Amino acid sequence: MNPRRTVAAYPLQALLGVATAAALVATAVVAAGGGSLSLTLRFAALSTVLFAFAVGFSAGPLAERYL
Repeated sequence: MNPRRTVAAYPLQALLGVATAAALVATAVVAAGGGSLSLTLRFAALSTVLFAFAVGFSAGPLAERYL
């Protein structure tokens, strides 16, 4: 499995994966920095939604290709 080919073939899934990682990092930074609980929960919800979309968009095409 070549990562460059996979990203070229599925750019939306790659973008959603990067956005999910960024939202998880932001959640950790806000939680560790003593930010408000409301902001932490918003970032956590954003991470969850982005992860769900990434998995949903990836499940069909990647499963067909690699399984």
